[in-house]
Amino acid sequence: MNDDGPEVVTSGDCGNSPKNAAAQDIALALMGAGALPPEVLADSAVWQRPSGALTGRKPILTALRRTKAPDRIEVDQVVTHGKSGSVSGRYWTADEVRLFCHVLQFTSAAMRSLAQIVSFEHRPRH
Repeated sequence: MNDDGPEVVTSGDCGNSPKNAAAQDIALALMGAGALPPEVLADSAVWQRPSGALTGRKPILTALRRTKAPDRIEVDQVVTHGKSGSVSGRYWTADEVRLFCHVLQFTSAAMRSLAQIVSFEHRPRH
């Protein structure tokens, strides 16, 4: 990784969809590639992640500040519908490749405020 952040390959699913683009930006921020504006998180937002759950805007933002971005991120798919969205792909660190998926639940279909994030990741099997 260079000082400017990870190499990022975005999904082709966002070209004509502002909602997909917003979901992708949120997922990248969750991985340390970009910033998540505090107002995007509802006060009582919950982030379920492999290392444990966080509840509330402040604990989530604190965790994000400590997140080290991987060397490379490839977003394969972005899907949004109504109040939900998902972003999946893979990322690379110096040691490994991992698959990821962030499932996003917003407070409304306008997708202005996140109520819940569920993040999954695992090593692919060959």
